[in-house]
Amino acid sequence: MMTGFACALVLVLMSLGRDGRWLPLYGIVCAVLAGTSGTSWVAVLCVLVLPIANLLLWGVVRHFTVGQGRVAARGRDVLPVVMTLLLQFVLAFFGAGLGLVPTFGIGLVLAGLCAAVCGEALSQFCGLVMAVDGLLVLASILPSWGVFVMGLALWGVLVFLALVLLPRLAWWRVEDD
Repeated sequence: MMTGFACALVLVLMSLGRDGRWLPLYGIVCAVLAGTSGTSWVAVLCVLVLPIANLLLWGVVRHFTVGQGRVAARGRDVLPVVMTLLLQFVLAFFGAGLGLVPTFGIGLVLAGLCAAVCGEALSQFCGLVMAVDGLLVLASILPSWGVFVMGLALWGVLVFLALVLLPRLAWWRVEDD
């Protein structure tokens, strides 16, 4: 289980500022985490939802990656990595009372949110997707139906954004070039 959390964190850090080609693999890793750390019906639903939702959402947004390279912005590429690692350290230090597994689940959500602050619109969107995946993993760890429903609602919002907002941002970017 700890290997799964480490792989998920490495995938988040590898995808910072990129277009999210790792999104389907990240969904599979999160589904494995949800299945191995949760024991309720919420965990079973998360195992089913995570890989399918990530694969379908990646199918919707992958055509926006054409011609989108990695933008080097001096020290700004390193800042989200440093902030993610700092937040993980603070969470490990102050969240010791929660237990190790819920602390790692919260860390996945924080790492996804840190990934959502860098790069272009598509990389920020993929960071939000990773944060919602971490939220669903946390729902399976805590067996919480409320967190699970909130994660599904956020998935609905992200699908809406992928269908409505991302095409407009891609068109706007083409007009600027």
